[in-house]
Amino acid sequence: MNGLDWSAGKEEREKAALEEHERLHRLFVEDRLSFERERKNAIKELIESTEDEGMRERLWELQRSWDKRMKHAGSRANRFVLAQTFFWEHFEEVWHPAINELSALLNRKNK
Repeated sequence: MNGLDWSAGKEEREKAALEEHERLHRLFVEDRLSFERERKNAIKELIESTEDEGMRERLWELQRSWDKRMKHAGSRANRFVLAQTFFWEHFEEVWHPAINELSALLNRKNK
């Protein structure tokens, strides 16, 4: 598949993703321990597939930070609220300043 052609095989990828989501949801409901084991294995597989050693260590640190912050959520609703809060904190502290910086650089070049 051409890296720039996201439309090729889209339906098959969507179908596979939905089937995997269904399987994990069923596992979450029926056997929480197995679900957590699979979740941890998927995270490990993804992070360990990163070739850059520095990036791999940053990803592990981010995962440890996420797990630590979510550990004491207490309920599903609290976990959801925490996840939203973490997202918006990251957006305001990291993404937004970077976007503004890039915008300023681009606008300076265009003048």
